[in-house]
Amino acid sequence: MTHDQHRQDEPLAALAVRSAQPEDRDAVFAFCARTWGDDGDYLPSVWDAWLRDTTGTLLIGTLDEWPVAVAHIRMLSDDEAWIEGVRVDPTLRQRGLGRVLISRALVVARERGAAVARLISDADNLPSQRLFAAFGFTRVAELAHYQAEPLTLETKAELSPLLIPTEADFERIWAWLEQSNLTPFNGGLEVNHWTARALTEPQLRAYLTMGAVMLLEAYETIQALAVAVVEAPEETKPMPVLFVRYMDGQAEGIGRLALALRRRAAERHLTGVRLWLPDLHILQDAMDGAGYLRKAHGLLWIYAREL
Repeated sequence: MTHDQHRQDEPLAALAVRSAQPEDRDAVFAFCARTWGDDGDYLPSVWDAWLRDTTGTLLIGTLDEWPVAVAHIRMLSDDEAWIEGVRVDPTLRQRGLGRVLISRALVVARERGAAVARLISDADNLPSQRLFAAFGFTRVAELAHYQAEPLTLETKAELSPLLIPTEADFERIWAWLEQSNLTPFNGGLEVNHWTARALTEPQLRAYLTMGAVMLLEAYETIQALAVAVVEAPEETKPMPVLFVRYMDGQAEGIGRLALALRRRAAERHLTGVRLWLPDLHILQDAMDGAGYLRKAHGLLWIYAREL
């Protein structure tokens, strides 16, 4: 019996959860075909990579051995798990299958050594948020997506100079971050391609070594900080962007730093700047002033749970 033979008013057999196999592909793609309507789903573009992921696990939920649910557990570090791609066949939603899948995903994350699991939800995805809350997840960040084109080199705007610190500056930068007023709003998390993990001491040192940390200073005091790397955009476009994985500081300083990053993008012949910031009016005003566009459907909520 396939999932199509289950009527909505009939009880379901227990969902069996196992590791994904290559032959699950067509069934999964079929029930994910209209996740976002005509925009489809991104799962086909990541399926092979998730299937090959030896540090994480791609889970399949089956009814009568037929795939009806999927989720991927990615290890972002030795002790941080990211749960993504949670999907249930639309014809079988609201019947408890998601609860079984998330329960198993948390077990797998714990077995992989994770001390914390995180995931994201669209701000308007109420069913997912209720599901996460039932498992003890709490919202730790509400982030808005901003983007801007490079600032032309001919622009006469007065720009604040960017400082590129080295690892020798680690102690003062870390001490400044520990006093950040934005931590309650960004969870102390850096964002990288729809995932988020803690900005840890070793990671900050690595970014300093890479030259990826940029500071705005005044009177020998840090006003704003950005961790920015050159990356290919998520869409299949040939030109890279300056992607800001983490940004912190006072609103006025963040605005000036964001403007300076647009000039840096121009100097490096990049297509623009992208970043995530807490969904606060004062930061939106700062980004408006720096010429950034807030994406209308770019509001994400990040949830976390200790394991």
